[in-house]
Amino acid sequence: MFTVEQRNALRERVLRLGEADVRVVAGAVVGSLAVNGGDRFSDIDLTFAIADHVPVTDVLADWTTRLIGELDAVWLTDLERGATVYRVFLLPDALQLDLSMTPAAR
Repeated sequence: MFTVEQRNALRERVLRLGEADVRVVAGAVVGSLAVNGGDRFSDIDLTFAIADHVPVTDVLADWTTRLIGELDAVWLTDLERGATVYRVFLLPDALQLDLSMTPAAR
């Protein structure tokens, strides 16, 4: 089972990934960690706005390769809702990362 420290470190790592990617124009923590700090068992929910001239699927593909290669993440599923793509990952120690990306204009 993951620790709160592991969860926080992963959240910060993925947020830094967004800061370093010129295709990302904004990012935010969403879900239970954004509202009330969550609890010991909360997963990570992050959302990013992608520059309009860049396909969201390109950014997701690049990030998926990195998360799998660097963190041993397992890509579980995608859910599309309008222009937003939600991608769910499971990491070692049962930590779940819900990553969503939307074109900035949306």
